[in-house]
Amino acid sequence: MTAPATFTDAWHAWLRYRACGQRPLRLSTLADYESIYRCHLGPHLGEVPLADIDGTTIAGLVVALSAEGVRPKRLANVLVPLRACLRWHHRMGAFGRDPTAWFDAPAAPADERRILTIGQLERLIAALPAFYRPLVTFAAYTGVRLGELRALTWADVDLETRTARIDKTLYRDRLQRSTKTGYDRTVPIPAHVAEVLRAWREVCPSSADGPLFPGPSGVPLDADTFRATVWRPAVRSAGLPETLRIHDLRHTSASLYLQHGATVREVMDIHGWRQMQTAMRYLHTGEELNAAADRLSVARDVALTPSSCVRSTTLTAPRS
Repeated sequence: MTAPATFTDAWHAWLRYRACGQRPLRLSTLADYESIYRCHLGPHLGEVPLADIDGTTIAGLVVALSAEGVRPKRLANVLVPLRACLRWHHRMGAFGRDPTAWFDAPAAPADERRILTIGQLERLIAALPAFYRPLVTFAAYTGVRLGELRALTWADVDLETRTARIDKTLYRDRLQRSTKTGYDRTVPIPAHVAEVLRAWREVCPSSADGPLFPGPSGVPLDADTFRATVWRPAVRSAGLPETLRIHDLRHTSASLYLQHGATVREVMDIHGWRQMQTAMRYLHTGEELNAAADRLSVARDVALTPSSCVRSTTLTAPRS
């Protein structure tokens, strides 16, 4: 491999390397990175000699992208592969300076999870067109990701044992024979969800081996169309925050499982998580934390009652 002359050369050399080896990037990640290069990095850095890139180049890129209206979260996503690319070339000896200091340490991300109560969830389901209620019901009570839901077929579901095999995903209409984390799993289907699926099977427009949750024409559901024409109107109609995402159904599922007696290990297996800290985030909902804070206030009130103060004074008064 020859030393890259421009950033474009460096980028493509790095991406070719990351597409193979023991830990290749997933197809979805590669597609994201290609989009980032095409929309942001290529137009600004593509012809810049690799040797000329320095901290002021990175700062200039941030200013330029911000002026173009790139939002902070998207900008952070752009800088991640850029930093990785430059650091890799530094380790390989093709880029003389360690670029780590040129990238500001990212701020701790805000917790964007929104967790619904069962009442809110059922209100949302009722606000949906009847055709899409089985999809959202299944998503909310099993925690399956949207890409995995789009890839599910009737052959993956066993309504007798009430289980579903999750071993593929659809990303930008490309079928990938693995899940996002590469951790295939079998998820349990709650009894009321199985009843919904039995009724859905009678009217579903896809064939017996077709998509479990197709679009109205029977082909795999188009995610963007669903978000724009079905999800967002239903969220508004249900009186829920407009920032509610489909992925928040996965967070809701994890929280509901833990609230109703599932162990952390069970929640990890159901949702396909390998790291315990991921599941631990759902151990305490906002209401539970508020209740803990309320108990602290009650303890303070008890401590400050006159009788408590007298006892405290008596116990701590010095002997004469």
